[in-house]
Amino acid sequence: MSIFLAVLAVLMIPLNNAVDIETYNFKAMTFNWSTNPRAHLVPFDPSFGDYNVLLDGHAHTTVSDGRLTPEQLVEYSIAQGFNAVIVTDHNTVRGGLQAERYAMSKYSDKIVVIPGMEYSNCRIHMNFININTTVSVGNKEFPTDQDMQRAIDRVHELGGLVIVNHIPWSNHTLERLNTPRLVNHPSVESLISWGVDGFEIVNQATFDLPTYQRLLAHNIISIQKSNLTRTTDKPPLIIMTGSDVHTPNTAFAWTVLRTNEFTKQSIMDEVRNARTSFLFDPTGNQANIMPGYSSKYLALSPLSELAEYFGSFYDRYHGQYSFHGTRCQRDVVDFHGRSIGFFVLYLVTGVLLFEAIYRVFGLVTRFAKQRLHRNPHVE
Repeated sequence: MSIFLAVLAVLMIPLNNAVDIETYNFKAMTFNWSTNPRAHLVPFDPSFGDYNVLLDGHAHTTVSDGRLTPEQLVEYSIAQGFNAVIVTDHNTVRGGLQAERYAMSKYSDKIVVIPGMEYSNCRIHMNFININTTVSVGNKEFPTDQDMQRAIDRVHELGGLVIVNHIPWSNHTLERLNTPRLVNHPSVESLISWGVDGFEIVNQATFDLPTYQRLLAHNIISIQKSNLTRTTDKPPLIIMTGSDVHTPNTAFAWTVLRTNEFTKQSIMDEVRNARTSFLFDPTGNQANIMPGYSSKYLALSPLSELAEYFGSFYDRYHGQYSFHGTRCQRDVVDFHGRSIGFFVLYLVTGVLLFEAIYRVFGLVTRFAKQRLHRNPHVE
């Protein structure tokens, strides 16, 4: 018995790390509900006025690490109150192009899809939007400043725009690893000097107030200089929000625009000229999102839950995934010696107790048999 449990423990610990079971069946999800953020929210800039486009500036599909297919993402975005979405899978435009084709064929009167990609590595995540070609220039695990500048220039050559994503997430210090999630992230000032077009100031429920204030100051100077000279070397920077949806969840922000036509070109003209504001609800829209469990999870959960138990003997702190097949930081593993020691103590105690009970039961059984044999007429 003790040997069996020891072998089981040895097998379960690597299983806890190796098995990645999808808990929910996202493929079966449909979105037959809708939300209307207009009903209770107003633009963050109170002087912005009316708007007719509600844009999600950052979304993922199963083409990279999202849980929704490009087709599902289109329908999900409509349900969340968006009528435009920029699809930005990690390091590829394939998901955006697929979503755009689907939207044009089935929902051309309800939503506009703008293809793009999220340039992702260990130093920065940037959305390259309104491009039809994957930009791989300088995109490696740890690109240099020059690599990133060349990528930005390439996007502009293709007629696209560059939006820097989720700076608070990127600079957040990882627990136990004591290092930012993205290593040596460029400063806002450096990125502006390299020619980026804007910044994502709301990502999911996080409002990046310092970056927002920096953009406001930059744009005020840009407008003042433009009014005086009719030219400016500091064009206004785009203020963007993004759900960054990977798993269907609550929506918190909608970038709003006012366009003359409901077309991709008209939307991009407004974005390019930084004429955006946003709706923001830090509590979320309380959307009815409830996927069912996957059959694979239900079949394997007894083993996976057992693996989770043996996984309690240690903590493993993962480095950030680089999206280039590696991690940006080396993993750290802390073993809990006391927990392992007490598990062994409980195991040995349990085995000894079982053996003692088994022996006592055996003695009682033999005694009863002997007595019955000596007195066969005893009932």
